[in-house]
Amino acid sequence: MKRGFFVLLILLVFRAAQAADTGSFDATTEIVGHNTNGLETPVNQLVTPAGIQVPLPGVRPNALALSPDGKFLVTSGLKTELLVLDPATGAVLQHVPFPEATADKSIEALSSVILSASEKSKLSFTGLTFSPDGTRIYLSNVNGDLKVFSVSGGSVMPLASFALPLANKPERKFDIPTGIADSPDGKKIYVALNVGNQLVELDAAGGKLLRSWDTGNAPYDVVLCGHKLYISNWGGRIPDANSLVGPIGRNGTVRVDARSVASEGSVSIIDLSGQNPTVEILTGRHAGALALSPNKKFLAVANAGDDTVSILDTSTDKIVETLCARQSPGDLFGAQPNALTFDKHGNRLFVCNGTQNAVAVFKFKPGGSKMLGLIPVGWFPCSIAFDARHKMLDVANIEDIAPNKEKPSKGKALGGMGYNTREYYGSLTLAPLPSRRQLARDTDTALADLRYPLLAQAKLPPRENQPPRPVPERIGEPSVFQHVIYIIKENRTYDQILGDISEGNGDPELCIWGERVTPN
Repeated sequence: MKRGFFVLLILLVFRAAQAADTGSFDATTEIVGHNTNGLETPVNQLVTPAGIQVPLPGVRPNALALSPDGKFLVTSGLKTELLVLDPATGAVLQHVPFPEATADKSIEALSSVILSASEKSKLSFTGLTFSPDGTRIYLSNVNGDLKVFSVSGGSVMPLASFALPLANKPERKFDIPTGIADSPDGKKIYVALNVGNQLVELDAAGGKLLRSWDTGNAPYDVVLCGHKLYISNWGGRIPDANSLVGPIGRNGTVRVDARSVASEGSVSIIDLSGQNPTVEILTGRHAGALALSPNKKFLAVANAGDDTVSILDTSTDKIVETLCARQSPGDLFGAQPNALTFDKHGNRLFVCNGTQNAVAVFKFKPGGSKMLGLIPVGWFPCSIAFDARHKMLDVANIEDIAPNKEKPSKGKALGGMGYNTREYYGSLTLAPLPSRRQLARDTDTALADLRYPLLAQAKLPPRENQPPRPVPERIGEPSVFQHVIYIIKENRTYDQILGDISEGNGDPELCIWGERVTPN
């Protein structure tokens, strides 16, 4: 089976002189899915995670949280339930349904009108935390409210739904809550609102709105440090009259560069005492996850669009260091850091590199931090927690494919878990902290899995008199193609549309439309 989340229907335009005879070339075709050597992804990466791998059929685990006592690991994604797991083994202990909506159900009713069927499935994508005493769990729900669970007697139960302010925007009337932070006494909750560009303060007892502040563009995560709140903004600062802008959503705008690419990320700093105005610090592009060092002196900011991590000094609110999440800054392969956490003492910083299927390990010493290596985890890690009790890293991976034994029978392609982009399959990785020697081995594995050695090969000088190949082995060598035009169709797998084409090595049993509907 060949599978991709974005099906690329490729029109190949040959040079006339080369079309007649392209010659033969040695090629190895890898079958996407779980094979004896690991999980082969559609982007030619291999996934061989360290530690325990926990498959989560039907779940895309976007958010992850570990209880303060280390006894419960909870995750949520694209189902109306919270999964409770044993952090030592990964065994699922509970499936906890979401609490019902607020009494007047106005927000839920509004969401049912506005949301499409596909949007309704996206029930959370970040924002999951325990209260400081571990008796409550708060989860951001994209349908415009905060889901609250109680923890008592070794079990988790649905408790309440806290309504949130409406976004009041043409494209989306209700807001999307994202990052969550608790006050140290557990009496207040701070929630970022991604659509309305706001940060709200709620009473933890009943969800009453207490205060709100403006943030930057598309706030994502929030951290409380003393009397200050730090909020990461995906889209950087709100554009002013002199800004070059591009669209964000249907009616919003974001600052862009000359290529119309979003040009910045930022962190908003709110003084809870009200003595100082809100300030905004520029970081790398697409600032996302935040992590506060255990001594609260430094804040780490994952900049997914720049493959960097900004380190901010909380005493001066200045960036004192920028870490590169790639193995080497000049690499052609990106890293997309999107989640991070510190170890118990703040000596190590762990960063989820989404597109590398790995966690980067940094020796943390502001001004002299350095990458120590990579730990291979699941496919596209997106959330991480440090488990001091079990000396492990808990990582949520938002992608996976059902094992081949779960392949559907002929004529039931829509029922095969993981064979359709609407049938979600994720995983958790519980990786033990490696020794220095083991980290070296893990790094070699992670680099081999993401085909890192091909970078060195591709950078070698082009050879003379090489036959044209579809994909040249080295930059500058000839190809059989003069142009490659990509026609992108979202949310369809290769086999759904082209599985019946024998030349593509697809699977006709998974082809839904076939030659009659897609003759090209």
